[in-house]
Amino acid sequence: MKLKFALDNRKNILVAGAVLLSFIGIGSLLPEELTLQRWIAAFFAANALVGMALAFLLSTRMEILESIFGGLDRVYKAHRWAGIWSVFSIFMHWWLVPQSEVAREETSLIEIGSDTGEWATWLLLVLVVVSFMRMLPYHLWKWSHRLMGLVFFISVFHYLFAVRPFQLFSPAGIAMNLTAVIGVWAWYYYAFGKDTSKHYIGKVENVRKQNGIVSFDTKPLQGKPKWEAGQFAFVSVLHNDNIKSEPHPYTIASSDHDGKPSFSIAALGDYTKTLYEHLENGQMIRLDMPYGRFRLDMKAKEQIWIGSGIGITPFIAWLQSLNSQSKQHPSVTLYYLVKNEEAAIFAKELGELVEGLPTVNLNIVYSEQGRLTPEKIAEDINGDIGDVSLYFCGNPEVRKTMQEGLEQLGMPKNNTHYELFDFRGAL
Repeated sequence: MKLKFALDNRKNILVAGAVLLSFIGIGSLLPEELTLQRWIAAFFAANALVGMALAFLLSTRMEILESIFGGLDRVYKAHRWAGIWSVFSIFMHWWLVPQSEVAREETSLIEIGSDTGEWATWLLLVLVVVSFMRMLPYHLWKWSHRLMGLVFFISVFHYLFAVRPFQLFSPAGIAMNLTAVIGVWAWYYYAFGKDTSKHYIGKVENVRKQNGIVSFDTKPLQGKPKWEAGQFAFVSVLHNDNIKSEPHPYTIASSDHDGKPSFSIAALGDYTKTLYEHLENGQMIRLDMPYGRFRLDMKAKEQIWIGSGIGITPFIAWLQSLNSQSKQHPSVTLYYLVKNEEAAIFAKELGELVEGLPTVNLNIVYSEQGRLTPEKIAEDINGDIGDVSLYFCGNPEVRKTMQEGLEQLGMPKNNTHYELFDFRGAL
């Protein structure tokens, strides 16, 4: 029983272990002769600096981070928790740090360095509150994040010139110096120097608009992007007075056999409604791609794919990829969940794609006639779900219902695969 619990929760256990080890590492570097209050205050000060540097590092979108965390959505989730921990730590330090009894001039660097700690505390609080304001326009939200660098610089200044319980080149000092250098570099890379090797300028082609969904292809004008079916891109429309140029993530709804990324976007919010109304052929566009770990797995033998509404797009790319491969295909039961027949705008394309794939069973489910249930899925695969893998894209609430229901029926935990696109909000 204990082994099963450990296997089912291995990711959480590894995360908890890594956090605990980092706490132990930070604590072990601090001088042993400190009083308890000064030790705790120094511990939280170090955590605040490390947390901010880590948050900046996680914002760089470096590919190695996706590999470590299993997707950009998990990277940003860790980024947000690092930011929250930084806020907590900097307030704990500010609250606990004892006032120095050593007399000093008001204009001295030590005096300024001490005061800047309080400045950083309140500025960080304001910027974190702003970052959680989902109604804030993207360009303002983005600049609030860039200003986090100012908090970090002030914090580094405070660390360098305020009264410290250790020397700059002691083990603790060297660790904090390295943290400061990494944090400054990561912030600059995030704010101004992001790797441009993933940037492509293209032209919009073959715009189709149907039932609140705009679909289009892009013809790259420089370079030939490569991606794996199921990955996504940050899309920015350029030089259009009616469409803001801010980047938004969308699944690439095609495989890379022709080098032309395709997208299908539902008009569900203010920005996507603007795309639906104003995007036209010939429009210039910038793609930042590829990202994501929601990829076709050829090794998992029995697979359930569920695309809820516009969430069917990665599976279209997967089917295209399967049609272009001659190797043995996995056994797939695919569900396309839509409200009614009118909303099933990809039904014809899906039918054509599965014609040459005998191992793929397509099911179009109309919610007006009855919703899909975990029990119906188990029935469709003859109740054999002990080794099945669930791949889901779409409504998170539907995903949770399917995942929990199938796990209760015997699907192993950790066999559900999905990606979140709420990079600004979800924890």
